[in-house]
Amino acid sequence: MNKNRLLPLSALSLALLSSGLSAATYEIVPLATANKGLYSFANSIDGQGNVLLTVQNAFNPPIDVSLLDLDNNEALSNSLEAPDDVKNGVISTRDRAILYTYILQNRGNPLFQQLGNYLGYLTDAEGSEAVVGFDAYDADINGLSRSVDVLPAAINADGVAVGNSTAPFYKINYTNEADIEHTYLIRDFNRRGFVAINGLQVPLVPAETTFGGYSEARGVSDNLWVAGVSSIEKRESFDTAIENCNDDEKRGDFPIALCLSNSKPSVSSPNSQSGQPNEDTADTYLGNYATLDGAYKNRATLWKIDNQGNVLDSKTFDLPFTPKEDDTVFYANRAADVNNNGIAVGVSHASYPDYEDLIRTYAAVFYEDKTLPIGNEERYSDYTLRNNGLLSAATAINNHNQVIGYTLKLVNGFERTKFFVYDFDEQTMTYPDDFFPGSSSIARDINDAGQVVGDGEVESTIGGSVRRRNAFIYDNNDKQFQNLNDLVSCNSPYTLVQANAINESGEIAATATYKRASLDIVGEPLLDSAGNQVMEEAIVAVKLVPIPGGDIDDCSGNQDKVERQGAGFGWWLLGLLGVSGLLRRR
Repeated sequence: MNKNRLLPLSALSLALLSSGLSAATYEIVPLATANKGLYSFANSIDGQGNVLLTVQNAFNPPIDVSLLDLDNNEALSNSLEAPDDVKNGVISTRDRAILYTYILQNRGNPLFQQLGNYLGYLTDAEGSEAVVGFDAYDADINGLSRSVDVLPAAINADGVAVGNSTAPFYKINYTNEADIEHTYLIRDFNRRGFVAINGLQVPLVPAETTFGGYSEARGVSDNLWVAGVSSIEKRESFDTAIENCNDDEKRGDFPIALCLSNSKPSVSSPNSQSGQPNEDTADTYLGNYATLDGAYKNRATLWKIDNQGNVLDSKTFDLPFTPKEDDTVFYANRAADVNNNGIAVGVSHASYPDYEDLIRTYAAVFYEDKTLPIGNEERYSDYTLRNNGLLSAATAINNHNQVIGYTLKLVNGFERTKFFVYDFDEQTMTYPDDFFPGSSSIARDINDAGQVVGDGEVESTIGGSVRRRNAFIYDNNDKQFQNLNDLVSCNSPYTLVQANAINESGEIAATATYKRASLDIVGEPLLDSAGNQVMEEAIVAVKLVPIPGGDIDDCSGNQDKVERQGAGFGWWLLGLLGVSGLLRRR
């Protein structure tokens, strides 16, 4: 691929490359994203070993000086070390950090610059290429606006990537009744899937486009089937909102475009999967997705793309049940992955087997024109059903129609997710042993050789704190389950917490933690009051490469590795891995 060459690798990366991490069965390869942002998360890996990843809080965000109005903002101006330079577009490292904080404090206010949290990259150890989604050139900063959130999802063997992006913000000027001119920032849609192919960012436009509609691309096959979700119907309340925006008295002294932009349903990340779906929250129960909370009627969707980026065809899949006529809930389903046979997998609302009026979310296979719930063999207590909307999910499918995912199970009275392998041709479901009986585990990808990767809990304590997780690999042929941390060198500074994807060469895109200095938004180390660097456990995407003839290291005497795998960590950060989605694929 054509890569933007990076500055030299970080000192840590150079140390790793020279320290001989090849003494094991997998080599950890640092990726060229150290100077891109605070954290990175693995999403997928192609046939050449290039890793698709997400960067959170990208370094050196552009500052739109035209929106600062420093002449009328004395407090902000006085906080800067060189306000006159800032007015001329010359911004020091310190002032950029101050202005970034100021912009974040005003996030969501249409009078202020808006910056996205996430960027996409396709990368290896040598360089990286940005996945820009729907970002656009902004003349006031002489570059991309960086106002979009780009969430890469998957890449096929040939390097065709799919993902999701917001629309960029753009400016509109408006003179109000007091003859004061304001500049507002608005965007056209909040989430749309795209295909990155041959230098193009192909939008996947849904059938229902009021307020921009909603679509996501989650998986892509080698023969260019794209799996995801799209809106097919809107709520009647949308029409009322549009009427109000076009009514001068109801709208108020604001531009129509701003009113319409503010009327769009917001994208949210659900923190809970509990309770009975209702007309406002039905879509929340489709797993760890960012959703539009039932604002649209969303359906699992397959798009067929050609090599030139043309959308040749698309089809949606209906629910596996028929809602009652007086039921106003917008139930939904969505696809997370698709294979070369055109069979997709994901999740769908479906009836609980013992009570058809109780609707919950289950793993699903989408084939021909059918939606088949799977992972629905469990029976639950009333308490579990009240507090869990998501009962199972399918995350990936290989070209042998082997499906992986996870199901909520009760283990010694406690709710745990357990990963599964489902043979679609034989209609058989198996739950392999994982780290220990009470561990919650999730399978995230499977290749055609039957190698499954994912992550699970590695500590058995019971309490309120989140239990630590490690990455695993499972061979569906010899039924061998292994902690990936046991397969790398004993002196590796990384702890592998998620295995996100695996290609046909057995290379793995993974997410790891390691100890480093905390950094600010310009990439400079943070210092405490004594001038010492503040250390943290940071999240970073890495690649694991199999070592031919390698042997598992005996780390029994390596206390550093034991402490590293059991070290304290800001586990709240793992919630950010939801930007990859629990339902994703190579």
